[in-house]
Amino acid sequence: MPLIVDKEAVRMEILMAFQRCIDSKPLTNVSLRDIAAEANMSHAKLLNYFDSKEDLLVSYVRYTRDYMSQKCLAWFNEHDRADYGSNAEYMNAFMSYVARGKVGEQRPNATTQTYVLAHYNERVGELVREEFAEWRRVMELCLKRIYGDEVGAREAEGMMILIAGTFICNYNNALTGGISDDIIGSFKKLLSE
Repeated sequence: MPLIVDKEAVRMEILMAFQRCIDSKPLTNVSLRDIAAEANMSHAKLLNYFDSKEDLLVSYVRYTRDYMSQKCLAWFNEHDRADYGSNAEYMNAFMSYVARGKVGEQRPNATTQTYVLAHYNERVGELVREEFAEWRRVMELCLKRIYGDEVGAREAEGMMILIAGTFICNYNNALTGGISDDIIGSFKKLLSE
């Protein structure tokens, strides 16, 4: 009986191997042979799942796009605003999740590298713009559930800046983690007169 292979599961394993490779060297310096070795497979086998490094990179960018939108939406679906004392507490809880994540999440930790690459690679740039458009749409829907129709794309983009900034700082170990439970609260002082 022939072995049944879950092609999508193998593709995800390869994407995670790519991500692990990116932990040790810049995305542009990672070769398909590096990824194959990290995935414990031959270069030829990897090519059964991705035609080229560009194909793999585009798939990784799609993974980050879907991940960002799905995880934001899932968090808001799993956490009822009524369970928090205020909107600030609710948004702090969300930003704490952004800063820390959940155990076992396969976060796309090289997202920031793809954002830079988007400036130089037209196809990646197109995908990153699609990622941000979808993410903005999802964030706007989530925020409207909390605040009503008085919020929109501007507030969604504001949250995206906070989230992306948190990812960039975490990726570079630039944060102390001391404000992870009160990111929104840290802004209150700046906004009060």
